[in-house]
Amino acid sequence: MGKGIIGSITTLLLLAGIGIACWYFLGKPENIAEAKEGLGDAYNRTKDQIDKFDFGDVLDSLEGFDWGDFFTDDPFSGNSTVTGWNEKFIERDNGGLHLTIVNSLSAEWQEEFDIAVADWSASSALVLTVEEKPVDDAWDNEKKCERQADKMVVCNGNFGETGWLGICETEIMNGRIISAVAKMNEYYLNKAEFVERRFTMCHEIGHGFGLPHTDENFYNKNLGNCLDYTNDPEENVEPGQVNFDKLEDAYLEVEEEERERMLLRSGRVEENMDGSVTEAIGG
Repeated sequence: MGKGIIGSITTLLLLAGIGIACWYFLGKPENIAEAKEGLGDAYNRTKDQIDKFDFGDVLDSLEGFDWGDFFTDDPFSGNSTVTGWNEKFIERDNGGLHLTIVNSLSAEWQEEFDIAVADWSASSALVLTVEEKPVDDAWDNEKKCERQADKMVVCNGNFGETGWLGICETEIMNGRIISAVAKMNEYYLNKAEFVERRFTMCHEIGHGFGLPHTDENFYNKNLGNCLDYTNDPEENVEPGQVNFDKLEDAYLEVEEEERERMLLRSGRVEENMDGSVTEAIGG
């Protein structure tokens, strides 16, 4: 009870102090008309001070300031690193990544799968072969999604309240992918809109190629590719050029060390004693 009374008195004193400050600010008016007049005078005084202030001084002090530091660590930008498949799956001068995708999906997922494979096949860095795996709906998730060496398996099942609509689990050896399993979670997707299912299929298969997210903010403007997180997937159901560019960088462009090995095998370069190489150009 005592604390309540003290609190009420404190509030009243605070309000009284604010009232007195406003009264002085308005020129100590004695009636409503004088209060209105004081308010108008206060507005004009404030406007005059703003007009006199030279904002150019502030802007001049920012000349040459590097704004880029504010944006280099965007918490929502995706990790740009591509985790490539083992080199034995890659023919850099013959289409890039040659990969078999195992269709281990039930009948209601065939349309989404066919569209996604066709969309990704537009990349000049992918040569895809589809292998059908007859699926019995009575199979458990483990059997439908059984990993296969040297291949990407795409499957569906009710994996429960996991928090993910889809997931791609890649098997890595010596920093390179040797197999992948892309899973569609029917706990969330069974009655989802077609665009949501198509987006998820495209997204997880993209991860199966080793691609990262392009953006991880669900609420910003859509970037027009299926590796961009979104709550409105209608504009993000296909791969984008940014995804194709990363695939080309990973599977078509020859890394310097690999280029040297290729040239050594061709006899166009000689290896020096210090480990460097000398290339013969022309002739």
